[in-house]
Amino acid sequence: MKYKILKSIAHNLFHTFVIFMNYVDDGYVIDDLRQLARKANGARLIIPWIPDSKAQTDLPQRFLKSIEDYKVQLSKHFQESGANIETVREFRTEIFLKSNKKIAVEAYLVDDRGKEYSNNVSF
Repeated sequence: MKYKILKSIAHNLFHTFVIFMNYVDDGYVIDDLRQLARKANGARLIIPWIPDSKAQTDLPQRFLKSIEDYKVQLSKHFQESGANIETVREFRTEIFLKSNKKIAVEAYLVDDRGKEYSNNVSF
């Protein structure tokens, strides 16, 4: 397996999570994400993908449902991308409001060698 593909996998997953194609229960998850980031006022909302752990329970149901749907597809996503999910020690997405009031989304992935890959987007 080529480890350099892990950065692309992390980017693709977190990017599809925050775009307008993520439509669940008659609404866009990005709308929930924006409201959550503004409400947190700079505090980071962390979505733990690997190791699998429960997200905060005080989140909107649509947001939680989308997270669970993505977790179900996570192994398949890695496999189809040519990577082995077993090489990932940690994978998380962090969402927060920056000081300039833009919403930032950052993805962090740590492989079994301890190398960290990160991606970010602001909107």
